Amino acid sequence: MRPPRTYLAFDLGTTSTKAALLTREHELLGSASASYPTRQAAGGVVEQDAREWWRAVRESCQALRENHDLARVGAIALTGQMQDLILTGEDHQPLRPVILYSDTRAKEEAQTVVSTLGADRLKALTGNEQDAGSLLAKLQWLARFEPEMLRSSRQLLFGSADYAALKMTGQAATDSTTAATTGLMELDRRRPLEPAMLEELGLAEVTSLLPPIRSGGGEVGRLRERVATELGLPANIPVHHGPGDAGAATLGAGAGVIGPVYAYLGTSGWVAFSASERADPEQGAITLAHPHPERTIQVAPLLTAGGNLAWLRDLFGDEDYGEPIAEALERPPAPLLYLPYLNGERSPFRDPHARGTFVGLEGGTQKADLYRAVLEGVAYGYRHALEALTRAPFTQLTLTGGGARSAGWCQLFADLLGTTVTVLEDAENVGVRGAVLAAQVTRGELSDYRLPVKHSQIFQPDKTLSGWFERQYAVFRDLYPALRSTFARLGSSSESLLGSQVSPSRR
Repeated sequence: MRPPRTYLAFDLGTTSTKAALLTREHELLGSASASYPTRQAAGGVVEQDAREWWRAVRESCQALRENHDLARVGAIALTGQMQDLILTGEDHQPLRPVILYSDTRAKEEAQTVVSTLGADRLKALTGNEQDAGSLLAKLQWLARFEPEMLRSSRQLLFGSADYAALKMTGQAATDSTTAATTGLMELDRRRPLEPAMLEELGLAEVTSLLPPIRSGGGEVGRLRERVATELGLPANIPVHHGPGDAGAATLGAGAGVIGPVYAYLGTSGWVAFSASERADPEQGAITLAHPHPERTIQVAPLLTAGGNLAWLRDLFGDEDYGEPIAEALERPPAPLLYLPYLNGERSPFRDPHARGTFVGLEGGTQKADLYRAVLEGVAYGYRHALEALTRAPFTQLTLTGGGARSAGWCQLFADLLGTTVTVLEDAENVGVRGAVLAAQVTRGELSDYRLPVKHSQIFQPDKTLSGWFERQYAVFRDLYPALRSTFARLGSSSESLLGSQVSPSRR
């Protein structure tokens, strides 16, 4: 199989789709992106429109064509957000808005799933605990409140890359990394749950809707002529379904082999590394399937990471992040803490009721103090997640994602974590590079998931305030346990109010 001269990779993320043109040596030739909205509502509802994903694919391709000849593209590689519930009909059109990974409306249904199938049984098969984010719970919610949607559906998909692959090739598929997030795949065998288990949940009809599961990087099919014309690409080129975003970022960050630890700082976030065994679900850690059949990816996911900063920026009407971050970091540390749980949390604990919280507000608290508290709170959240993921000592953390563009925030991470933080050269494109790498291994162009990476910046921890940060972190660790019951009571009140005002189909 002759290697293509260039790959076109798409990363369909939480807020936007990126299209990136790369050589087979992973040199970035150009990129473009297009954003889309997210609908959030009371009760934990978080949804997007899959048709908006496809619009963003078209627009990012169009933007790339303005400066690059896409006629030379030899293959497509896909990655994107995982743990979504997508239902499509006969014509591959979505039947309803996508229920996103961060949607927590199915809390009651999650309890039913666990009580019916058994927590230990589920963990043994899927490798992970199943909560309101699980597709098992979301499917139960649909069966309860929107049964007509399940009856009308012809295909169930698990992530945004699944949908893009379906549109491009007409073939349904998902990757094993994405499937591992859903609760619908046996982790060790990398196959769907037995139909009898779905029958126990009253979801027998779901069995026929499940997509085939492939290792990340596998070829789904060839780009259809009509779609090629729509996107301005050569027809009949192979379309590879890379691992979902956490898996692709792991490969692209140079952590596709066992050893290196990295963190992704985007709208959501995670810390992760490749391993040969499962993570401990009791610590809120998740085990994902690595594209290599004998490896796993251990992940401690943060439901909202940089999204906390975006919320504060929007609240104050600031145009960008640069000036507010600079002003915040000029402020001296203060006894003000922020819990970064705007939409609940998944690691190092699972709690859909947890919420963002400022503790320590004073009459003299200023806007810059709030920004600094959020910057510190997110960094503390990553430290907490790292401790849940591994007790083994590590001396370096590689930081990727959009948040890595802020040198000040990176330095704060180094100071609060007490470790060296390195930023990859072109850190925002680790996902698309990982998707291409997975495709290359599948095609036989490369023999392993080892990707040499270059670091553009290195931040050493400043020990001057290490004692202060240690004390603040200890308080941070104590805050969630102290507020857990309060969060639960507030969540119950919100659900009761929602139930009295909104019909079940709109929850």
